[in-house]
Parts: sequence; structure tokens; C-alpha cells
Amino acid sequence: MILGKVSGALTIWMLLVLLSSNRVESSAVLIADFAMSRMIALSSKFPFCTLYKDKGDIQRMLLAADQRRIRQVPRDSVLALEAVCHDSSRLDEKQQGGLGFIYPGTKWCGPGSIATDFNDLGHYVEEDRCCREHDFCPNTLAPGECRKGLCNTGRFTRSHCDCDARFRRCLQSLNTETANTIGAVFFNVVQVICFRERSPCSVWQRNGYNQTTSDELCSQWAYRPSEKYNQFTPHRT
Repeated sequence: MILGKVSGALTIWMLLVLLSSNRVESSAVLIADFAMSRMIALSSKFPFCTLYKDKGDIQRMLLAADQRRIRQVPRDSVLALEAVCHDSSRLDEKQQGGLGFIYPGTKWCGPGSIATDFNDLGHYVEEDRCCREHDFCPNTLAPGECRKGLCNTGRFTRSHCDCDARFRRCLQSLNTETANTIGAVFFNVVQVICFRERSPCSVWQRNGYNQTTSDELCSQWAYRPSEKYNQFTPHRT
């Protein structure tokens, strides 16, 4: 019995050592090829991309990670992402926005866009349409902008929660590897916050104000955390 306890404790200790030696930010999305020979951890913090090539390390990290943060994709997709990560690593943190790059095969999914015009879409056309629609959200707060009682003191544009919800549903409805990865990065790694109206207001909150004033106060914005992204299963290829 004592031997069993010692053996169990030793196993737990060894697991902790293995995990600590391959420490990765808990909110990272892990993108690995199907052979688990190459993996990229996408993080919301600089340097944004970390490459892993040891199969044993990759397997242990995938086993320990939240399944919602894992994506297995064809090797070519991992290699394409590696190339973009390599290019983005040449910029420092202040020069980069969000994850620092446009997602491979898209022109609208990332900070800003690389499209030449509204109709210019990348290889992943449907996913790019979702991102483009989100970029054209009618209610946004740019960095340093204040509207309806709310200021954006961050470095990135904030969107109305309705726009974030439409973006999430758009990606989920596609349910492809690319759409689910973009959704996981945007909602689970970057962990965006959105804003919406404070209304409905209770009767006591309206007390002492006329209808016009109370309606104005209740329509002011407040920040809310966006919902996490959960993919529908099984996904389409």
C-alpha cells in the first residue's frame, strides 16, 4: 500500500517535471500536424508563435492541454503557419497587433487586412467573408476613442458584442479546420472583450430622470467578456 502511494506520487512528480520543462501559456492554441511531428503554439503574448519539433514533447503537451485549444491540421498548413510566424517574429511587440499576422490563406483574418479592395478574398473564401463582416462592424471603439460613456484604453479596436456573436456563429457554421482555428485564436487566445448597452434598466435606476434622460443613460455601453469558442463536431475538411 505504501509502495503504491510512493509510486503514485513519483508518477505525479515526473509528470509535473515534464510539463514544466515544456511550459506553454495556458491560453495558447496548439496547432499540430496529424503525425504530431511539428506543432505551433499561438499565444496572445509576444513572441506570439512558438515552434515545437520533438514528437514526445508535442504528445505530452497535447495530452495535458484543454481539448478546445487543440487543432490538428495537414502538415502543409503547419508549414504555412510557420512561414508567417517567422515573418512576424521580425517585428517587435509594439509593431504587432493581436497575434501579429494575417492568418495564412486569408486577407481579412488578423490585424487590419491585406486585401486590395472589398471583394478581394483569400484562399479560404468563406472564412475570410466571416472576418470581413466582423471588420465592418457598425459599432466599434478605436484605441483612445470614447463613446456612450465608454472609452477604449487598449491597443486594439473593440467591437459590439452582437458583432462578435455573429462572427463566432459564422465560423461555427462553416465548421472547417481553418474556421475553428481562427475562432479558437480570436475568442480563446486573444480573449477579446466586447461592449453592449447597459439596458434594460430597472425602475429604480430610472427614478428621478425623465424618459429621454433615462433612455440615454440606459443606452450607454459597458464592457463584457466575449463568449468562448466551441467548435461543432465533427468538423468539415
